[in-house]
Amino acid sequence: MSKPDNTKSALFDDKVAFPDLEVFLIREMDNLKIFPNLEDLCLESKDASALLKCPQYFFHKLKVLNLYCFGDATFPIDLLPRFPNMERLNVEGAFPNCTFKELLPSRLVGMEEHATVLSPIRHLFLLSLPCLEHLWKSNSQLDQALQTLETLVVEDCSSLIYLAPSRASFQNLTTLDVWHCKRLVKLVTSTTAKSLAQLTTMSIRDCGMVTEIVANEGEGIKDEIVFSKLETLVLHSLPSLTSFCSEKHSFDFPSLVKLTVSQCPGMKFFSNGALSTPKLRRVNFNDVEKKNLNTTIQQLSTQTKAQIAESSSS
Repeated sequence: MSKPDNTKSALFDDKVAFPDLEVFLIREMDNLKIFPNLEDLCLESKDASALLKCPQYFFHKLKVLNLYCFGDATFPIDLLPRFPNMERLNVEGAFPNCTFKELLPSRLVGMEEHATVLSPIRHLFLLSLPCLEHLWKSNSQLDQALQTLETLVVEDCSSLIYLAPSRASFQNLTTLDVWHCKRLVKLVTSTTAKSLAQLTTMSIRDCGMVTEIVANEGEGIKDEIVFSKLETLVLHSLPSLTSFCSEKHSFDFPSLVKLTVSQCPGMKFFSNGALSTPKLRRVNFNDVEKKNLNTTIQQLSTQTKAQIAESSSS
């Protein structure tokens, strides 16, 4: 009986062209010569090292990079300079394979260079990363690295402690979606909140330990925080949430037209300071349409707690 031929052969016998190819998935193909006009690449962790052997700008047209199942203790940030024009980065892991705790390592050789590499990224999706504790620790250079972000989606990152350092700035962010991050306690600091002038949609869902959305930094300064373009705010299934902000900051939401608060039984009030919502005509609180924001939350919070107490005693 003849032995099977395990040698790899060419996929095509003759020269072929893929002038319109935009998406390509690599799996266990270390010797593959990639397509230089590729725009969307799906890559598994075990194949990432092969790309480090490619010329620095071999993927200069790539716009979207999808990284799956990284089992390394550190995120392969050295891979990113290979994609100088990347606009969207999707990182998806799976327990127990994905073990890295931070997206951007605290101690980087050539940190300023890495910060520059990250600057083209406009859309960042972090999905099912069970050990991720933070995107990066406080550092002056990295705090400015993701200022170009327009979309930030963080889902099912059960170890995430905080979204970003206290001085982080997201001045171009338009969409923020955080879902099922069970260790997250506070979303952003007041300093970071002030940078969210372009934000149009904020959705925080299923984060059991979140107590407030905008946290005070303990400096005693109560400034006005303006969410100039925020139109939609969704707070759903946040059992520990007591308020949007517990400090006496003034909040101005000149564009807010939709506010949904549901399954937040511990919410006592929206904010302690002055509140302006000139375009908000209705508040959807537990599927009940009301007008006044703080009064509605206080009344319905009392009702919700009474219902919970009644159901517990029965």
